[in-house]
Amino acid sequence: MEVKKLECETLIVGAGSAGIEAYKSAVAAGADCIIVDTGPLGTTAQRSGELPLSLLMSAGQALHSISTLSQSGIKFPSDINPDTSNVLSSLRAVRAHATSEVLSFMYRIPESKRIRGRARFLTSNSAQVDDHTVITFKTAVIATGSSPLVTYEQSRLKKILTTNEFFELDELPKSVAIFGSSKIGLQLGQALSYLGVNVAVFGQRKLWNLTNDTVLTVAHQILSEKFNLYVDTFITSIEESDEGYSIYYIDEKGYENYLHMQSVVAATDRTPNIGGMNLQSIGVKLTRTGCIRVDASTQQSSVPNIFAAGDVCHDTHLSSLAISEGKCAGINAANYPLLSMRNPPVKIDIVFTDPVLATVGMTMDELRNYASKTGDTFIGTEVKLSQGHYRGLREDGGILSLYVSTRSHLVLGAEICAFMGDKIAQLVAFAIRNSIRVDEIAEYAFYNLSVESAVGIAARQALTILSKESLKIRL
Repeated sequence: MEVKKLECETLIVGAGSAGIEAYKSAVAAGADCIIVDTGPLGTTAQRSGELPLSLLMSAGQALHSISTLSQSGIKFPSDINPDTSNVLSSLRAVRAHATSEVLSFMYRIPESKRIRGRARFLTSNSAQVDDHTVITFKTAVIATGSSPLVTYEQSRLKKILTTNEFFELDELPKSVAIFGSSKIGLQLGQALSYLGVNVAVFGQRKLWNLTNDTVLTVAHQILSEKFNLYVDTFITSIEESDEGYSIYYIDEKGYENYLHMQSVVAATDRTPNIGGMNLQSIGVKLTRTGCIRVDASTQQSSVPNIFAAGDVCHDTHLSSLAISEGKCAGINAANYPLLSMRNPPVKIDIVFTDPVLATVGMTMDELRNYASKTGDTFIGTEVKLSQGHYRGLREDGGILSLYVSTRSHLVLGAEICAFMGDKIAQLVAFAIRNSIRVDEIAEYAFYNLSVESAVGIAARQALTILSKESLKIRL
């Protein structure tokens, strides 16, 4: 087969959220670009990530809200028997509309600038796509995203599902075992439970990215009351049959248990799609978790003319962050060696379970490392969210742990388990980004019964703790 040879100024590898934004930004900056993607077209966030998960959770919460109306004194004359057979097809219809916008954009790119295939770097200035095309370039942006991780033990199960396959099912299964207390595992498990599916989520005590023991305890308690969440279990055997899977496991108390489930979903983690790209041989350094190491202010890798963005750089898996990084990477690739420095966004991650889990800024584990390196100390609040808006909506029981520097009184981070915790997280991120002292937050008159008022309560609690710490130092 004859190998086609192409040249461009900037090569974009990957056409997901980060890659498309990198392409747009680089072209807008005047660069001649080629974009390479393995397909299928449409971003991971739209096909099997944030969008379908959010749609499924929305459907689940809508149905669940009916079952909780009796708490408000509202009853129906007869039992409701919902038909959920069209949930996934309805979800796919919405997804198709979103994906069509990406397809429309991609097909507007000239065919000579849009190459289908898997790229492998030959040098820091050239790459080969499958066995048909070699592209020479000045700069490159790697934005190939991530894929669900399936462990060796799980891969031995013939019909195991990941989110790539789950959302293509004709109908919701009657029962599902989900392995992994990751963002995807928790949200998928709760959504399915709310839709009437018999669900068992197997995971670790360290749910998702939470590191604060008190927040973890609250999250365990509340989520376990809403769906079957099994932590610190040991799977002894999984037997596959035509009817599903027989799962034997030892629980946290040492007792052996048995479950029979129709389907099994792997939701442990996601891994960056960089296999076979030959990155290390050209000098691209990776983190200990296998992601591409970049300068967060420029998205530049250890090879100066190669940039990276999105899931290949970290395990946050947020399309909003991928888009922001893609824009930065595209602009810098187009203007290289002139680089634009950006202030990296405040680290924020959210799981849209019920209640919402969130981390903002530094977690407890990260703050311990920060304190040992800087000599700064910090305090943490433990605000139980059981008043005002929470009690009025019967959504009490959550917790907000706000971390504050004892030296500067600046907010350093937070870990959250709360109804509408995403709103709290966004407000805390705003405070961190704008270096707002906890003293100022405590003085602000939050609107009564708003969920954001929890931040004011935490700020006032933090000031009380800080004053006690200051008194100890003087004594």
